[in-house]
Amino acid sequence: MTEFESYVSDIPCIIRVTYWEPYLPPIIRADPGDSHPGEGGWGEWEVLDLDGRPYPELEGVMTEEERARLNRTIFEHMEKQHDAD
Repeated sequence: MTEFESYVSDIPCIIRVTYWEPYLPPIIRADPGDSHPGEGGWGEWEVLDLDGRPYPELEGVMTEEERARLNRTIFEHMEKQHDAD
């Protein structure tokens, strides 16, 4: 489980990543049977207040743009962490 500070609607919060599936890039070979599409790079997360308690009210007002931004931020954060392992 990983946590980091972020914001939603300009309100500071903590994002807790509860599950992460690392990204595996595609493998492209001359023999299609040996090729595989990329997969992973996703997970489950929740929004917490700065005291670490669930913050469903803030998650409820999140716009699609904010959700997309958080998904990108989480992907970058988790993949950097995965690359460091």
